[in-house]
Amino acid sequence: MTLSFTSAAVLLHAATTACISGVDLDHEGSLDSSDGALGTASEPEPTSVLDPAGWIGVYHFEHPDLPLGERGDPHGTYSLVNFELHASGRATVVFDDCHFDHPLTHHYRWAPSLEPGWLELQPGPSEYDLRLLGIQKVDTLRIELLPRDHALRFEADGEINPFFVFWPGESCWIDRCTTPSIMQVDYCEGERPEH
Repeated sequence: MTLSFTSAAVLLHAATTACISGVDLDHEGSLDSSDGALGTASEPEPTSVLDPAGWIGVYHFEHPDLPLGERGDPHGTYSLVNFELHASGRATVVFDDCHFDHPLTHHYRWAPSLEPGWLELQPGPSEYDLRLLGIQKVDTLRIELLPRDHALRFEADGEINPFFVFWPGESCWIDRCTTPSIMQVDYCEGERPEH
């Protein structure tokens, strides 16, 4: 399967729509992404030597139209997403949305890639498929450490979306759409962790 990796907003919005519509995202059914072009952005310098200890921790997704800590309308993508790399070689993504009854959780196994600076992800225990954020079925999934910001970005089926970056620290709901179309997500511990 080839994934056209468009934008984080399209992917998160599609997952939200599928979950609201009752689509089963944990088994054979997979979401279709719209075809589209990737945006242009400066490419970060890749990590030359992989130190797995530098990858361990919790990372969060920040919506491009609603910075972390700000309250507002993220234009259709009312989501909170955290990704955690464990020292045990496991990883977990937690994907929640204002429209969900409960968050989706997906587990992975990770191992260093043959290409320096990357980790390969495989389905974790009790998972049947490899899925980007636990929602989009993919054939290959890798993550890269962006050394300057100590952030992660995903490569799904050979495609990288430069705007779909996970930043250090766990995010938590401050306002989970108590007012329709308005949300706020911030660091759980109050401020960005230092690395």
